[in-house]
Amino acid sequence: MGDLVPRNTLVKQALVGVGGIVGGIALFSLGSGPVGLVLGIAAAAVGLLVTVSKKDRGTGLVLAGAGALALIANLKIPILGGIAGFLLGAGAISLLVAGGYSLYKFIKNLLART
Repeated sequence: MGDLVPRNTLVKQALVGVGGIVGGIALFSLGSGPVGLVLGIAAAAVGLLVTVSKKDRGTGLVLAGAGALALIANLKIPILGGIAGFLLGAGAISLLVAGGYSLYKFIKNLLART
């Protein structure tokens, strides 16, 4: 119970928490109107540029996929648009929940250190 969590674990929990919350908000904004269309194009382009590096290929593919989903959802393609909108919303909610949980663990462990 009185074990101290290492500092690098605390830093990782904080970064994952903030990243999850920011990512969830960004996914919500990708699915909204003309701004989402422009952001979707930008996300797909940046994601494809990031895939050049072998180290960041997974991250680039996820970003390009999110951009493609935003394009499909905002162009209102009959069946695929609804599915893409659902996937964007589900991804955003899951990122927000995971980020919130990670921040909760960070705050709990930080308070245990004091």
